[in-house]
Amino acid sequence: MSNVLLVNITWNPFGWRNNNYINPKAGHKYAQTNVGGESLNFNFNKRQVDDNKIVKGYVQWQFSPKRFEPKGLIIFYTRNTDLNKGQIVGIYGKADVYSEGQSQRVSFQKKEYWFNIQGEKDFSLLFPIPLDADNYKPAKSTRIVGQVGYTYKDLSFAESILKDQLFALIEAGVSGQEFQKLKSIYEYYIGKKFKAGFVNKDEKEQDELEEFYKKNKTKAEIIKDLQNLKESDPEEVFINRKSYKRDNKTIAQLKLLRDYNCQLCGLHIPKKDGGKYIEAAHILPKHKKGRETPDNILILCPNHHKEFDFGELNILNHTKDQITFKLNGKNHLVSLKV
Repeated sequence: MSNVLLVNITWNPFGWRNNNYINPKAGHKYAQTNVGGESLNFNFNKRQVDDNKIVKGYVQWQFSPKRFEPKGLIIFYTRNTDLNKGQIVGIYGKADVYSEGQSQRVSFQKKEYWFNIQGEKDFSLLFPIPLDADNYKPAKSTRIVGQVGYTYKDLSFAESILKDQLFALIEAGVSGQEFQKLKSIYEYYIGKKFKAGFVNKDEKEQDELEEFYKKNKTKAEIIKDLQNLKESDPEEVFINRKSYKRDNKTIAQLKLLRDYNCQLCGLHIPKKDGGKYIEAAHILPKHKKGRETPDNILILCPNHHKEFDFGELNILNHTKDQITFKLNGKNHLVSLKV
């Protein structure tokens, strides 16, 4: 059984609130000449169909997902044919599926309205900011879901989707009703409080990667990975079915290897959740083509990070294994070995 379902719906530029759009670029032949059955999935006030609590929608499939648990989470994927890009666009929460499609005569269209899924309105949302579906593939060449149908997913997949949308809303300055609704949905399904302790995308990626490496890799494995890192490696890496910047992966690994301690003073900032906050500084900045490798990255506390960036810095010697420099009149020798 699974309480997370990823479903495929035909692209609709009107947010699945308009039942007049026909998509000539749709991958499914029927949708190329007909209005998609899911065209009103995110119109939550369909007369004669929805009520104060429930929204009803449609997904094209040959067989209903019998392993989907009642009151689970349905996540909607679409192929945005205007951008030629896969996107995650919304959710139905506390959702149920029908073993067979149901139909109802309605006043807002000539044909009967068909539905085979439903969700509670307070737990359902069209994402204000669509998410790039490529970020959730195990590999670029892999289909995230079939052209017609669905695939079962686990709770970690749902957590990534919900968390990424919450941070996208924070970065975009969207903090009203939609944010609060999504936050409640996240906490209901994931079972923990959403903590927006940072909004920087790079720091968010590093935090996720740190958690992954803590749980799944030994320090010896991390060291071997870093030692095999090449400057020519792709800038994008796929880890735990999601894409990350290679630089953020390297920084996350180095934070763990350095035990979250500043390489100049040995300190860090204690976080209220018991964790340690530390930062990373590139010796030769990236905008000056600095390498994204361990020999070009220092793990520093915020004070020393800013001092390194803005203070009077004189690098005396820099090799793959160590760096010697004078910072605001004080000499430092730091190992870069992994």
